[in-house]
Amino acid sequence: MLELQPDLAFTTGQAERLLEASFGGPVVCSRLERLSGGLVNTVVLLEFDRAPYRVVVKLHRGAGHAFEAEARALEYLRTQTTCPVPRVYRTATTADVIPYAFLLLEYVPGRCLDGLRLEPAVRADIETQLADVLGELHHHRGHHWGRIADGGSSDSWVDTFTVRLREARAHPRVRERLEPRALEVVDRAIEVAPIVLSGSAVPTLVHGDVWDGNIIVRRDRGRWRLAALLDPDLQFADPEYELAYLEVFDARREAFISAYRRHHESRPGYEQRRLVYWLHTALVHVALFGDEFFRDFAVSTATAINRSAAP
Repeated sequence: MLELQPDLAFTTGQAERLLEASFGGPVVCSRLERLSGGLVNTVVLLEFDRAPYRVVVKLHRGAGHAFEAEARALEYLRTQTTCPVPRVYRTATTADVIPYAFLLLEYVPGRCLDGLRLEPAVRADIETQLADVLGELHHHRGHHWGRIADGGSSDSWVDTFTVRLREARAHPRVRERLEPRALEVVDRAIEVAPIVLSGSAVPTLVHGDVWDGNIIVRRDRGRWRLAALLDPDLQFADPEYELAYLEVFDARREAFISAYRRHHESRPGYEQRRLVYWLHTALVHVALFGDEFFRDFAVSTATAINRSAAP
């Protein structure tokens, strides 16, 4: 897991060097605005005096391999699917032009859905649009499981995801932030997770990190429209992994589920399998942020897994 760096210092001079190296010729940068929603990296909107006039740059000090993976994922989505994503202008995984690794992206006008107050009918419309986007995305199938950036080379989704669970559990901050008794419950759940996940679907292309903070919407001709999905963790996975992740952050997605089921039927046992996906999300959040909600959620979810797997 990457170190959290949401507040890196970034100057106008650094921005102009980056823009000149990326677009050629002298550039005058007139605006730097830190954007909300950047939890892992520093995210900045830049305005300057030549086309494309606005861009977004993501910054991280140290190893920047995640930017290379994100750039590949965005280009795959843009060229191989109808999923709306920003264009990649340039990425650098080392501190060459500026003292950070960076990912330079197209600016997509709009608002982050997270924290945006909308009428229920408007929100339901956006959920329906999201369901149509993910419904199309989930029609893309592969021959192996795993992340696009890693080549998607695994023959077993159960093995792939169990490894991720164990890696999340092994993070030092998980051991620090969960009580010994809670860790015992989590460990038992991880042991039975392969049984719960047995009978997975075919390898399906999923965005991998869809939540309100990664959804951009904009008002267009009187209607809020889904403008872009950000920060993909693109992979061939069980599509239920994507659906479960959405429900972690908001279980009230009736409009989404209704629209999504027009594209894909449900499979029996989803309510049990989603618990395993929820446990992974909980452990990752415990490691990165340590918030009380996910500490409690990890324990309650692990307890439910153990109960569901009991003879």
